Amino acid sequence: MSTIAPIQAPPIDLLGKTEQTKSASSVDELGKPFKAAFEQARDTQADATEAAEKFAAGDPKMGIHEVMISTEKANISLRYATTLKNKAIEAYRELMNTQV
Repeated sequence: MSTIAPIQAPPIDLLGKTEQTKSASSVDELGKPFKAAFEQARDTQADATEAAEKFAAGDPKMGIHEVMISTEKANISLRYATTLKNKAIEAYRELMNTQV
């Protein structure tokens, strides 16, 4: 299964080198949990697909219980990533609606 890699564009230097470096590192820190959650969801989905394909091909080492376990792991991982995204959006909206 091939994955599509995102295009990495170079950052535009509007504020100067020091400000850009600080903001880029803070964005990287903010995105780490999201990246980890989505990578885990992708990996568990690939494992579940592989297990289902092996079972369908008649692999004697792959039982239906392994397929169901890996599928449920993928489901839980995807729900976690979705919940994380929804909570972040909810927090952002709450911040934007805060009156100063």
